[in-house]
Amino acid sequence: MVRTVAPVRFPGPAGTLEGLWSDPGRGRPAAVLCHPHPAHGGSMHSKVVHTVYRVLSERGHPTIRFNFRGVGTSEGAYSGWSEETGDVAAAAAFAREKTGKRPLWAAGFSFGAWIALQWALGDDAVERCLALGLPVGEHAFDFLTRLPWPLAVIQGERDRYGSSAQIEALRSRVSPSERFTVRTVPDADHFFTGKLDALQKALEEIV
Repeated sequence: MVRTVAPVRFPGPAGTLEGLWSDPGRGRPAAVLCHPHPAHGGSMHSKVVHTVYRVLSERGHPTIRFNFRGVGTSEGAYSGWSEETGDVAAAAAFAREKTGKRPLWAAGFSFGAWIALQWALGDDAVERCLALGLPVGEHAFDFLTRLPWPLAVIQGERDRYGSSAQIEALRSRVSPSERFTVRTVPDADHFFTGKLDALQKALEEIV
């Protein structure tokens, strides 16, 4: 499949944000993709984020990958907490303007998953969420007590920021837990180092 990716810029709450927009033109819900921690080199060019983009694009979903405030040429500065949820809202508004449709998917890797889930709980048109490398050992997930949409978590077996036991504890306390599915990538670390093919396969099976 030929993928067309266009660099874009759109207004965010802390200044203009840069992104990459792709639309296969099949009319499926667009997906907002959120990158890992800005303070540790995370950006929209993350290999994990790119893998998510490829899988969703192949299945006909438009995608917006973007840099949070202060990353790349996105204006503003890293908030140090969760103000980046406003950046996700800006990316969602951009995607809706491009497609003319409200339904969206949300996806994030590591810090991006933490931010994406917070934003998604406040948007009633989100249809599904994908979380990769969920950092349950690093960030507070007290906000996640309900699932108004299906949530799929893909976690490395050796993820030091989110063990299988921690993921299961989170799943057991949300409602309804039946909407919370988990796929484990064998022998993978937090960054899925050397396991991107296995990550892609897990995503393909879920999506």
